[in-house]
This record gives sequence, C-alpha cells and structure tokens, in this order.
Amino acid sequence: MKELPIVKAILTDDNQGLKFMSAVESPAIMVNWVKFNDEKPIKMAIQNEEQKIVFAPALIPDLPIYRNHNGREFYLMFDKETIEQIALKFAKDNLLNSIDLNHDGIKLSGVQIYQSFVTNEHTVDNVKAFETLPIGTWFVGAKVDNQDVWQLIKEEKLNGWSIDGLFEFKIDDSLSDNEIEQMIDEVLNSTKN
Repeated sequence: MKELPIVKAILTDDNQGLKFMSAVESPAIMVNWVKFNDEKPIKMAIQNEEQKIVFAPALIPDLPIYRNHNGREFYLMFDKETIEQIALKFAKDNLLNSIDLNHDGIKLSGVQIYQSFVTNEHTVDNVKAFETLPIGTWFVGAKVDNQDVWQLIKEEKLNGWSIDGLFEFKIDDSLSDNEIEQMIDEVLNSTKN
C-alpha cells in the first residue's frame, strides 16, 4: 500500500456540509447495501420489495477512504463526532429529498430518505446485517417510488450511498500505513456474512 497522507474532514462553519446523498454503483466506503459471501455478487439490500425500501451505511467512522483529487492522492477519514454533525446538519437543512445518481447533481424525484441515524452507545448500537460496523456509523434508509431508479437497484447498477458536500480538511499524521491497511481490512471483513 502506498504511503499517503491522512486527511480528516471536519465541519467548521454553516456553509459546509452535505449537498446531496448520492445513490452510486460503487460506494467509496467500500460497503454496499449488504455484502454477501465471496461467492455471491454484492448487491443492494432491498429491505422490502413490495414497499421499495433500501437501507445502507452512508459513512463509517475512522475508515480511510482512498481519494485522488487532481493527481493528489490521500486517504479521507471522518470521525464519529463529525459524522454526527453531518447527519444532524443534513436533517436541519431539510435535505432528506436531496438525492442524486452517481454525483450528477440533479435532484431525483420519487426517492425520499425516511430513516437516518448514527449508531451510538445509548440508543441503537448495531444494525442487522451490519452488526460489526463501529459505533458512529451513519445509516440511511430510503423509499423508492421512481420506477427507473428502482430498476437500476434491481439490476445492481446502484449499490449504496455516497456523500456529496463541502468540508474543511485537516492532515492527520498519527496513523501508520499498517494501521490504515488494518482498518480497511477490518471494515471489509466485517461486512462478509
């Protein structure tokens, strides 16, 4: 694994935060809606086929996410406190209808977030099918009435959430390459059933 800087995303003012929750084919957090065993393809977890409901993590705390921005490579991380701030601001800013496809910036109609919570020690500390994800993981559930989007989900062309927003970045040099690799492996292995 390359030696790359760790950059922590933080919120420092009211102009920062999410603009969209994006339904994507390959989530940067490397956890799709539900990950089955290695022999089966990864596919979106359809929580309820009849009601057209999907559910998945949007952010996982302290997970190093590889990024390449204009040739600058780094790992981006969100701590659980920042994830809590992001989730609260997303709701406060009334953005529960702000969902796009693959970061195209075009608001979808017929897709509504109706579940949004961050796991914590006091209320919900784990989620079925994602029990091993750490405290501080942000989960999002959506109702999909848009037939075109539902078809993409069924065809496994949409597999999870990705965030789209504005953040301040702070370099964190406290983790070694081995620690970063171990954290990535733990998240990937924790989602195998």
